[in-house]
Amino acid sequence: MTVPHDRQDRPALVLVDAFSTGSMLARQAAETHRVLHVRSRDLASDTFGASLPSALLAEDLTYPGHEADVLAHLTARRPVGVVAASEFGVEVADELAHRLGLRGNDPALSAARRDKSLMMDALSRAGVPTARQCRSDDPAALLDWWRGHPDIARLVVKPLDSAGSDDVYTCDSEQEVLDACRAVLGKTNIMLRVNEEVLAQEYLAGDEYIVNTVSRDGSHWFTDAWISRKQVREGGRRIYEAEDLLTPDDPVLDIVLPYIARALDALGITDGPAHSELILTARGPLLLETGARISGLANPAALDLCTGADQVSLTLDCHAGDGVALAARPARYPVLQRARCVNLMARRAVPLPLAAITSALERIPAFESVRFRIADGAPTRPTVDLNSSPGAVFLVHPDPVEIDNAHKVIRELEHELL
Repeated sequence: MTVPHDRQDRPALVLVDAFSTGSMLARQAAETHRVLHVRSRDLASDTFGASLPSALLAEDLTYPGHEADVLAHLTARRPVGVVAASEFGVEVADELAHRLGLRGNDPALSAARRDKSLMMDALSRAGVPTARQCRSDDPAALLDWWRGHPDIARLVVKPLDSAGSDDVYTCDSEQEVLDACRAVLGKTNIMLRVNEEVLAQEYLAGDEYIVNTVSRDGSHWFTDAWISRKQVREGGRRIYEAEDLLTPDDPVLDIVLPYIARALDALGITDGPAHSELILTARGPLLLETGARISGLANPAALDLCTGADQVSLTLDCHAGDGVALAARPARYPVLQRARCVNLMARRAVPLPLAAITSALERIPAFESVRFRIADGAPTRPTVDLNSSPGAVFLVHPDPVEIDNAHKVIRELEHELL
């Protein structure tokens, strides 16, 4: 690809796997930098591949099998930073930043930032409370472990390193554990890796929270935090229904945010974005997982309206800028308007009526934007997890009553159109 003349003299920035919401990083970065894209895998799944903004990329390189050549090539381009643009790219971004001598997180903990079992081990070593867990390739071993913990009434069974609630099962019986293991083991997950083991964790009862951050030199800025609501679907699958932006004076943040800061430290996340999910249990906050990348909820325009900044632009300031924008922000974000993200739920297989849904949404006062996960006319399927939700609707308004009204209208639209 030939770089347009007006971009050739711009500083280079490396983005690893700019799929899904990582495409937002690419779009913002391309306004000021030459974007050098690196793929951590030979291909991306159909779910994400189409989201890559190829026209904005000065170069598109594949790392596996070409490591030495890619490293030499990037060294010659003298990039100012390396960013993991999606969950796919966390480990390779750590490696490249380290080898290029650029800002990044310690590669020694890369695996713990991807593997959910190793993640909890890292927190435990640092004295951060976690859920009890067992990993194995043998369902019988998981059942033996569960029998040895009679106070654990319910288990969550899931892959070690997937994303987006892919194959996450809530189990109340040994048979359900066996069924979940059968569904997970041997399957290629959404990260394009085969599930050779499965993770069983104690089910955590309590409200779920999402906390997004950007870190620089070991200091953490909380860019936005949300309370999440889920629905239990057929087969024990729990699906994200909606998330509400918390106001900075919400007392729950006094409990949740210090815990997340400890978790980030334990995982060696010193620089760049992170997306953390946790449950506030009777024992206190306990981490579900942290991803060293921007949030799947990332919506710069909506977050700018609500908080005056967003995780995408602050991530670029961290890796490609001088950190001035970060330093000017309070550690805990302000709220200028209220916000809710509503995940659309399909009940049947129909061609996605994108225009009809968008037209109806645009008549709602609190509507800010909608992000569809499938193309217009593509077949929907009954929603069982985040990846089978047809899209996400962002609502922004000063009045929370208008947010509630909009949510009701969206659910009515689903019955009619999905």
